[in-house]
Amino acid sequence: MKRRRTPQEKKALSLQLDRRNVVAESQWGARMAIAKRKQWVNQSHRKAVNQRLAGLSGMQPADPEAVESAVAAAPRHNWRKHPDVSLATALRLRRSRRTPLEE
Repeated sequence: MKRRRTPQEKKALSLQLDRRNVVAESQWGARMAIAKRKQWVNQSHRKAVNQRLAGLSGMQPADPEAVESAVAAAPRHNWRKHPDVSLATALRLRRSRRTPLEE
């Protein structure tokens, strides 16, 4: 059976497990920005593939190997979300940015 946690243990666990976004965005803006970035990566890749395939359309009949090599050669942008940091780290960063007058 689980034992009860003290308030101090709960607080320490909360500081360790809760996450915060520290990249200069609001948490609501970040949700939309992540979706838009993923959309941009996929759309730009599809456009690059279609442009390469349009250049091959003059070949009769379409050579499957040429199509596959054109698709593989299409550039893909690389974007990854920066992971959120723990609440303890976020609070430490916030404290370090304070000026002495604010304290």
